Amino acid sequence: MPFELKNNTINEFHNEVLRRFTDRPFLYFVDDEPMSYKEYALKVRNLRKKIIDSGLIKADPIALLGPASPNWAISFMAVMTAGFVVVPLMEDFPASDIDHIISDSGARAAVITPSYAEREDLPSLKGMPLFSLDDLNHLEGSPRRVSKKDKTERSPFTDVELADNLEADGEGCFPSIPSDVAELLYTSGTTGHSKAVMLTHNNLVTNLYEGTDLIDECFDEHTILMSLLPMAHAYGSTSAFLSIMYKGARICFLKRKPTPEYLQTVFRKVQPTILGGVPLIFEKIFQKKIQPMIRSRKILSWGVEKSVLFRKLLYRMAGRSVMNYFGGKLRCIIIGGATFSEQVETFMREAKIPYLLGYGLSETSPLITFSTLEESRFGSVGHAVNHTKIRISNPDEQGIGDIEVSGPQVMKGYYRREEETRAVFSGDGWFRTGDRGLLDDDGYLYIRGRSKNVIVGSSGENIYPEVIETKLNAFEIIDESLLYLDDQSLTALVHLDAELVKSRFASDEALLKEALEDLRQELNKELSLNSRVSRIRIQKEPFEKTPTRKIKRALYIPGY
Repeated sequence: MPFELKNNTINEFHNEVLRRFTDRPFLYFVDDEPMSYKEYALKVRNLRKKIIDSGLIKADPIALLGPASPNWAISFMAVMTAGFVVVPLMEDFPASDIDHIISDSGARAAVITPSYAEREDLPSLKGMPLFSLDDLNHLEGSPRRVSKKDKTERSPFTDVELADNLEADGEGCFPSIPSDVAELLYTSGTTGHSKAVMLTHNNLVTNLYEGTDLIDECFDEHTILMSLLPMAHAYGSTSAFLSIMYKGARICFLKRKPTPEYLQTVFRKVQPTILGGVPLIFEKIFQKKIQPMIRSRKILSWGVEKSVLFRKLLYRMAGRSVMNYFGGKLRCIIIGGATFSEQVETFMREAKIPYLLGYGLSETSPLITFSTLEESRFGSVGHAVNHTKIRISNPDEQGIGDIEVSGPQVMKGYYRREEETRAVFSGDGWFRTGDRGLLDDDGYLYIRGRSKNVIVGSSGENIYPEVIETKLNAFEIIDESLLYLDDQSLTALVHLDAELVKSRFASDEALLKEALEDLRQELNKELSLNSRVSRIRIQKEPFEKTPTRKIKRALYIPGY
């Protein structure tokens, strides 16, 4: 049940967490011993005081740049509980974008991996106090204090009066109110510079309860979340950190970039009970492990195609191997961030792998829909979470339309982009998500794709490329794909699995071309007449993607 707080601020939420779970283990790296909630709290308090000693005042933005780690989590909470505004930055952003975000946000200090301080392509870091993510101390060579700021200047991040006598308390905290901006979260846009989403204390606190309360049975004093997500994203910072902390669970971080071999070793050591990830992780497991096993034996391939019972028995057996790969103690896998393959979801459901799909955006803190394990529905991302309403506007004859949302998790707006803020809200105040989908009679939501990605066919019908792309990506040889309209013909641009191409086709381009044509015809059997793919083209290099693994469509589709 949600905490009964006097005010929905991160500071009050944080204090309640520490009161309840003081002696429980909390944050750690693989192979290390976890620090307790009490030890974590001391580190948060010490960092708050160091930042305040540098001369920052209430509502000052502070950039946070570095890999997911216990110190990243400590810094994230230290900044927000102190009454500052945290500005998390994705490491995968180009240097020009990182520099732009630090400058655009008006950051007055930064907590960073020390190597960033030495880079000449990040001039925005020069001249401000810097703190090290390695040891949470002031970074030598950076200014000890910020330049003096006019406190009479109105802050866009708080309604608290910034008077000269406004001081932090003995814990290093300025007073906060629910409407204060706690986080300035830059979206990983597919074109141009990303927008800054202003998320308030109330946005975050009301949203962090919603997912984990629906799977309360998965949590106890032994629960371990394996962190596979970037923490500078809404999913990683709210749903995979704040929501886990709310339950008093522990969180384990990787020491290096994940590879399948490293992850298998990590899962055996850690034995996580909860995993959070994007669909791509589980689609690759199916493509690389399950499909080759089936195709290697004709009797298995024939059985899966001809008998539902045989397929279920085979998937159930394979599911045990997958669960063992994850360490053998998984209670739930939480999947979000993109369209999920029907084929892979069928496997996970019939293999008895406990999973849930959720849906949300940076602008909604992020969670909009979720469900319990018992009530989940195939193909759906769940129903609206508490105090949230969903409506479908401008539906077509199938009931598919624009998804709009109303609830306490909806952002305050885009920072310094009033026109764009107005554009994403309807006249009666509902947030336009930019996604299209439909609701069933029980309020379960089914996503069909982004509104701006919809392709209008020659007969005026709507074609949702993400749906076809997930079907394409289910083919073993296809690593990833992008569908677009070229001269009134649906064209699939595909990046192939290089190892499979080399082993099966060597240098025989004619044979590869023939295989892709067979694949196209097989795909079209699953599609309506108006949405069939006319041609397949090969993209030699991997698609350039956003940090949340979405293809930057504007780079590949003319006039996007």
